Amino acid sequence: MQKKIWVILLSIALMGIFIAVGGCSLLPPKKPEPVTSGLQELDKYAWNCFGRGRDYMQEGRYELARQQFSFAAAAAVSEILYEDAVDGIRRVDRIVMERR
Repeated sequence: MQKKIWVILLSIALMGIFIAVGGCSLLPPKKPEPVTSGLQELDKYAWNCFGRGRDYMQEGRYELARQQFSFAAAAAVSEILYEDAVDGIRRVDRIVMERR
């Protein structure tokens, strides 16, 4: 009778070990994909807005161009982009004032 209890306890212990070790892997861990920082995404968005602003300016859609330049200036991380976007706003304002 005691031998049966030991066999049952041993089998339960072995099952617990197999369950615990089952989550372990001998393979090397997967490298996580690089995460782009929020600032890079924000700057990418700002550059896209700046490009749309230039496109709208070439089409003569000055209000939309000004709006996109404003978005670009607000989201710009780099100082160069900010200055270019503000310059775009000034150019659009100057063109609109000349056409009135």
